[in-house]
Amino acid sequence: MTDENVPLKEEMEPQTSTENAGEKNWAEEALKFQDLYLRCAAETENMRRRFQKERAEQARFAAEKILRGLLPVLDNLTLALSYVKADSRAETLSLADGVRLTLKGLLDVLNENGLKVVPAERGQIFDPNLHEAIGQAPETEIPAGSISQEVQPGYSLYERLIRPAKVIVAAAVNPT
Repeated sequence: MTDENVPLKEEMEPQTSTENAGEKNWAEEALKFQDLYLRCAAETENMRRRFQKERAEQARFAAEKILRGLLPVLDNLTLALSYVKADSRAETLSLADGVRLTLKGLLDVLNENGLKVVPAERGQIFDPNLHEAIGQAPETEIPAGSISQEVQPGYSLYERLIRPAKVIVAAAVNPT
């Protein structure tokens, strides 16, 4: 009287435990793949942020090579102005004023784009990270190890040193 299509209770139990084991394996696999997906998504986001930061840095410092090329031009304009005497002819003074305004305009544009002059004033403490010592001079007015004279200005681009300021450092005077 048992129907052949209806399995016995004993036959169903092994199938149920096998089905549970299969479901358990699928659930574990699903969790592994979910974890892998989340890790990959996080890594992709980190890479995207890293690339954005690198692109921003590249854009910020893209002009560094051009600015390095302009530094000798700035030096030459400053040097030219230093040779103009106050008692020079009117034409010379007028030309010097034009050069001074041109230099100021160029420096203003460069400052707006991140170029800053490295401070190297007389009496300031010598900093080898910002200054390059090209000589020493005996000094009695300022302490030894401080800047005696700036020979060539230094420049930085967004806190990155482009060229150190060339300075003469004060040395102690030997009493003889």
